[in-house]
Amino acid sequence: MAILQQPTAKNSNPYAEVIGDDVAPTGTYQMTVIDIKDEFGVVRPKFENPAEMEKVDLTTFLFGFRDQLNMPHRIASRSMKISGNEKSSLYGFLKGILGKAPAYGWDYCTLKGSKCLVTVEHKAKNNGQGYYPAIAALSPMPVGMPAQSAPAPVPQPMPVPVQQPMPIPVMAPPPVMAAPFEEDEPLPF
Repeated sequence: MAILQQPTAKNSNPYAEVIGDDVAPTGTYQMTVIDIKDEFGVVRPKFENPAEMEKVDLTTFLFGFRDQLNMPHRIASRSMKISGNEKSSLYGFLKGILGKAPAYGWDYCTLKGSKCLVTVEHKAKNNGQGYYPAIAALSPMPVGMPAQSAPAPVPQPMPVPVQQPMPIPVMAPPPVMAAPFEEDEPLPF
C-alpha cells in the first residue's frame, strides 16, 4: 500500500528567501539572469513512481527586472533536473533563452548577466489559496532591440536642518468690509 506523504519542505526553490513575498506582475518583460544555482545529490520522489526515491542534480535560474512603475522584481524558474536529453525541462528552457538548441559540453552558467524576454503568468497554488508567479515562456532578445539598462539611482535630497518655528504675525482686519455676496452675481472663482 502506497501512502502519500507531505513534502518535507514547503518551498523547494533555493531562491524563496531572496524573492520573499514579492509577486511579479504578469506580462512579458526584458529580464536579466541574476544567478544560477546548482544543487547536487538531491533526494526526491521519482516522477514515474512517487513511492521510490531518486538522487538527482538540480538547477534553478533567478531573473530580475523592473516593471512599468520602475519597481524591481525577481522571479525564479522551477528547479529542473540537470539533463541534456532533448525532452528534459532544462534543455527546453535553455533552448527558449538561446533561441536554438544548446551545444553539449557548454557551461550554461555563462548566461549570468545576459538578457532575454520572459513572460510571467500567475498560477493557482495547489492548496487553492492564492497564486504564485511562474515563467510561462522565454525567448532571446530580438535583434536590434536595445537592452534596457537599469535606471540611474535617484539622488536623495539633502537633509534640511531643523529650524525653530517662527512666530506668525497677527494681521489686523481690513478697515472696510466687502459688500455681502448677491445671488445674481457670478461666483468669484
